[in-house]
Amino acid sequence: MPQGGKSELTFVGSLFLLGLIVFWDTASKELPAFNLTVSPKVFPFAIAILLMGLSTLLMINIVRGDRAVPEGLEAGDAIEKSDYKTFGLVLGSLFAYLLLIERAGFIIAASITFFGITVAFGNKKHLHAAVFGTLFISIVYYSFTHFLHVQLPAGILKGL
Repeated sequence: MPQGGKSELTFVGSLFLLGLIVFWDTASKELPAFNLTVSPKVFPFAIAILLMGLSTLLMINIVRGDRAVPEGLEAGDAIEKSDYKTFGLVLGSLFAYLLLIERAGFIIAASITFFGITVAFGNKKHLHAAVFGTLFISIVYYSFTHFLHVQLPAGILKGL
């Protein structure tokens, strides 16, 4: 398979799988007891079917040899290998957010995630990123909780 074909098929396959999950989840939901003109399942079914259909068309194009050319390259140029270190740092930061949001609270979880992503993208000023990120996230937290009345998890900072 030509260069880039496997990664394109992997991406399109994951989109198809996402459509399949949405379809299955929508089919397994129960309808409300009251009668509606348009079912709440119509939109999710439409999205799932469109996503699976378009993914199938893209798979056919990829197998036929139609490959995308990354931005900044010409057709036939060598494609660099993926940067798995950066990908791993970003993914790890997002998983840290998921694990910390309820336990440690929004400010700590989002600050750690922000810091991890800045490190992944090559920021060398770690102290600057940590201070700026925490300050920005604290402002966001305060704005949401006091002005919009959206309660974000306080975690261990509850009561401060």
